[in-house]
Amino acid sequence: MSEYKRKRFKKLFKRKKIKKNTDTIKMTNKKKNDIEIVPDDDIKIIRGKKLRRERFIKVFTAMVAVIVLSCIVLSIALPVGLYENLVNWLALVGGGSYPITISGTNVINSISNGSYYYLLTDTNISAYSNNGKIVLDELHGFANPIMSVSETRVLVYDQGGKEAYVFNLGGLVHTIETEYDIISASISRSGAVAISTHSDKYASTVSIYNKNNKQIFTWNSAIDVINNVIVDPTGKKFAVTTIGVVAGQYNNKLQIFDINSDSADPIHSVDLGSSLPMSLANTGKGLSLACNDQYKYINWKKFTTTNIDVSGQINKFRNTNKGALFAYSLANNQSDNTVVLISKKGEKLCEFSIKGAITDIQYSRGRIYCISDMMVSIFDTDGNLLRSGNCGFGVRKFAVLSSNSIAAISDTDIVLTEIEKED
Repeated sequence: MSEYKRKRFKKLFKRKKIKKNTDTIKMTNKKKNDIEIVPDDDIKIIRGKKLRRERFIKVFTAMVAVIVLSCIVLSIALPVGLYENLVNWLALVGGGSYPITISGTNVINSISNGSYYYLLTDTNISAYSNNGKIVLDELHGFANPIMSVSETRVLVYDQGGKEAYVFNLGGLVHTIETEYDIISASISRSGAVAISTHSDKYASTVSIYNKNNKQIFTWNSAIDVINNVIVDPTGKKFAVTTIGVVAGQYNNKLQIFDINSDSADPIHSVDLGSSLPMSLANTGKGLSLACNDQYKYINWKKFTTTNIDVSGQINKFRNTNKGALFAYSLANNQSDNTVVLISKKGEKLCEFSIKGAITDIQYSRGRIYCISDMMVSIFDTDGNLLRSGNCGFGVRKFAVLSSNSIAAISDTDIVLTEIEKED
């Protein structure tokens, strides 16, 4: 058999070996503390969109949380909530001018409220910004209208009638209808409304409504007539003054009640004797009671009382941002008045005399403003006359616009009046 062998051929071309150009890292053992430091210039950080997106979400969430928290705090802190305060603020935006022709034929009352003032006439309830803009002007249709003002709202009721309206600067908020004739009513900072009425079963009745116009409390007076009623700024307590007669003698009282209590008994009571209670008003952390012959300040919580006796009768009473201001005189001599300014804590801040029958009086910007006949005068708290001037004939009320100017209100119009400095 033939023998086969693999024949070897000599290659004409030899394949060259390709040397791979690879970097090799030589691994060596290092000691624990033998760490190689890499220069900062050789470090590169690549920031992706995910990190930026996460940061945006965190910032956005924090902003939303701050806005929501601020709204909650403002809704709690501001009277009757944030929305209604915003409505009032927007209503005041814009300008106006003087003089202003008013609606109605008889001015009943005017109350300043910071940057604006309310005016009640025999036909309308109106509000004007200090720069002369007509903010609110609504018909009320009441035969005997009375108004009560809070920081955000105004209550107008028909004394002797059966209706009451609640307005803010945007217009009508609530209508309250009573079963019996209204004696007195007021509105508090919380938006709560208190109304005293006659009754067929009792001498008089008090009804309390919350800011949403829901009746939340009723108290009946079996013997005495309730001639004044107010709710404290928190809406948790209310006070009444009652007029009664025992054995031919007046037995008038001030009584304070807890709205959240099931008891019909007052938590505090003050005997007024024969003093006739004229008005009640919230002043600071307490209430101001003006009688015909005395003034009382009573703290809502501690019931501490400040008494100021007057040698005559109180003719004018104004609640102010400082506290309370009133003027009194002898019944047969109203041209010789004594003016008293009370702090929010019920302390007497000043007392001085003013000559002339007082038409209207107010406290603002550390000064006391007074209209007597056709003259308007400005006094400091020591009774020194700072400025005076003619305000025109027939001025019934006024609103302080600036340190040296007022809006003089007559039965026909409102006129801007500048008061010149005394020589």
